[in-house]
Amino acid sequence: MNRRWTLAVLLAASMGSCTRGDLVATVQSPDAGHAGSSSDAGGPDGGEPAADWEAYCAGRGPPIVVGDAETDSQVCSGRLAERTFRHALCTCEGLALGASLETDAFHGTSERYQPGGAGGDVGVNGALSANDAVSVGGSLRIGGAGGAQLGQTFRVGEALHCGGPLTGNPVSATVVGDARIRGDVALPALRVGGVLMVPAGHVLGPVDAAEVRREPVDPVIPCACDAASQVDVSGLIARHVLDNDNAAIGLDATAMEDIEGERALELPCGRFHLTRITGTGRATLTIRARTALFVEDVVDLGEGLSVDVQAPGALDLFLGGAVAVAGPLTLGATATPSRVRVYVAGSNVLALSAGSILAGNLYAPHAVLSLSGGAEVFGSVFVRQVEASGPLRLHYDADIRDAGAECTGD
Repeated sequence: MNRRWTLAVLLAASMGSCTRGDLVATVQSPDAGHAGSSSDAGGPDGGEPAADWEAYCAGRGPPIVVGDAETDSQVCSGRLAERTFRHALCTCEGLALGASLETDAFHGTSERYQPGGAGGDVGVNGALSANDAVSVGGSLRIGGAGGAQLGQTFRVGEALHCGGPLTGNPVSATVVGDARIRGDVALPALRVGGVLMVPAGHVLGPVDAAEVRREPVDPVIPCACDAASQVDVSGLIARHVLDNDNAAIGLDATAMEDIEGERALELPCGRFHLTRITGTGRATLTIRARTALFVEDVVDLGEGLSVDVQAPGALDLFLGGAVAVAGPLTLGATATPSRVRVYVAGSNVLALSAGSILAGNLYAPHAVLSLSGGAEVFGSVFVRQVEASGPLRLHYDADIRDAGAECTGD
């Protein structure tokens, strides 16, 4: 039986730096939590950081290992992020919307978010069904042979690629760029700013386009959801259960278990492993440098979770188990969501309550993201499916596409 769980995770990807003087983990807890040496962590150097530690903290590497614990396949974490988060929204199955969908984009490191910025692509591997308005600031690619069934207004700020018919009775339908439609165009009207391509033999209703071409339209698979293309989140975690910097900072991998009251963990530069984050209380994670955190098992808290990434902090977070947080969630700042990346191995339902804000980039290709009401996301979402009963707004931080700019040697 699937267990419904609430996501409370944060990843950051700014390229911070730190010194050896920062090598300390601080755990503060009224319930006597403490940081000790981890018996399963660190290298054979008796607690000294690895030789590549300074390069990692400077944002140049070493690469995070991709694959299971036996492989040597490597990729820099920034490169992994820019390859993974290409869309504001990507779904491995269809997308059924009971309320409106809106996407736009901005560059968090150089400007404040302003509504309506160009960009914010959407990819749907299945069909699209929309009962309300759809406004995509970037391109829209629909892979399913069922195409798109439209309800209210429909606007695509760049190109449209639809793997099936485009049908419905929207008040208006506009594609600013080119439109490739692999099926009938059965709308009251369609305006295309560029070239409209529809295969011969398919119905073509009233259209206003710069040019109409009757030519074949290839199928499209916008989101890399096949097993060979997915990020091996479980493999990454398994590798870093054994290969991490816990011993160098005296961090016990069980330091965030059995929390009562409040417990706070502050991490410096490095790659760290926790067995799980559990308890009846509240947990706070503070990140102040370039950090990767691998949580092997569940996150299960009774009173809340806060993840605070302080500038120039940077965090890549990998979760191996289910996440259930009964209390309030603090998911970081909305100003620079490109710094935030979360990779989830589980297939459970990710339930976000009304009013929640995800400020980061979420990768959970096996999971369903369930939104009980309207939701506003700063960053991006890559999931199997979205269930949204209220309006869904996504503000894509395009800086994520350059997250690997400082990566070398991969």
